[in-house]
Formats: sequence, C-alpha cells, structure tokens
Amino acid sequence: MKRKGILVVGLLLLGLGLSQVGPFRARLEAAVRDGGTEFARVMLAQDKAQALCSQHRDRLPANLLPTFLAEQRALIQYPEGGKLMGDWRKGQEIFTDPRRGNCYACHSGDPDEVAYGTIGPDLRGYGASRGQGEAVQRYVYEVVYNAWAYFPCSLMYRGGVQGHFTPEEAAHIVAFLLDPGSPVNRR
Repeated sequence: MKRKGILVVGLLLLGLGLSQVGPFRARLEAAVRDGGTEFARVMLAQDKAQALCSQHRDRLPANLLPTFLAEQRALIQYPEGGKLMGDWRKGQEIFTDPRRGNCYACHSGDPDEVAYGTIGPDLRGYGASRGQGEAVQRYVYEVVYNAWAYFPCSLMYRGGVQGHFTPEEAAHIVAFLLDPGSPVNRR
C-alpha cells in the first residue's frame, strides 16, 4: 500500500509540473516515502486552487490571476435572504473558537482578548473605521467566506469554502467585525 501511495504522489508531481529535479521535489519525495499512504492522501486532497498555489509557491503568475480570482469568487455562497451581517455575539463565538474560526491565531480583535498571532491585520476598531455600508459588508463577507477571492494563495484559509462555517455563520463573523455594539469596535 505504501508503494501505491508513492506512485500516486509521483504521478501528481508530474501533473503539477514538478518533474524537474530540485530541493523541494527531493524533500517532498522523501516525505512521501517516509510519510506513507496518509501523507499521500493529504497531498492528493489538494483542490485545483491549492495545487496551483503549491506549484507556484504561492506566487501566481499575472496571466493566471484573472481566472484564479474569478474561480474563487464563483465559490462564494451567500446567506439565504442575502443578509450579510448577522448577530455579532454568534460571530464572536465562531471567531474565538479554535476549532472553527480560530481567528485569534492570526488577528487581534476584541481589545480584552489576547491575540496569539500577528500574521493577519489588527482588526480592533475595524467597523468603527470603515463603517457598515453595503459595499463594506459585501467585501468583508467575501473575504471571510473565501479570502482567496481577493488574496490568492494567502495564509488566510477559505473558511466557508472549506466548510468551517456556513454562509449564515460567515455573516455572524461580519457582524462581529463591523457592528458598532461588538467589542471589536469599542472605543
């Protein structure tokens, strides 16, 4: 079974255009050899977009960007009824849940909470500085649901697309970021 996984990942590498010899390919082949079928399964589970990001080391060539962005935008699903801002209290639950949003791993938000990461932008005062207009709600919703529709191959995962939360739950996160009553927007 281990040989089959190595063969399958080898074929995947050829399909991704990683057939040239290089340090990454050598390390990847060693990882597949040592990691066995579970590693092969994870590598094969990459969707088309992730495979493209891997192939280009998260720096897509300019000629691929328009199609990539259009494909990512097409994956965005909206809440029933089209309301893009839900209940900030429910959004706070998702934002702070390490098994769902896990947003504090990369962002600061509520001034009373400790952010564990600084990879993403500081979100304190986000809604207070940007307002709650329709265009702002749409932008924030789309980034929360699928960040890659705006920031290709970024570290921010595609929460809605990857099933970490529903469209309605994404709207709750939007409210947590934008609602004037949310602790994020405390002055």
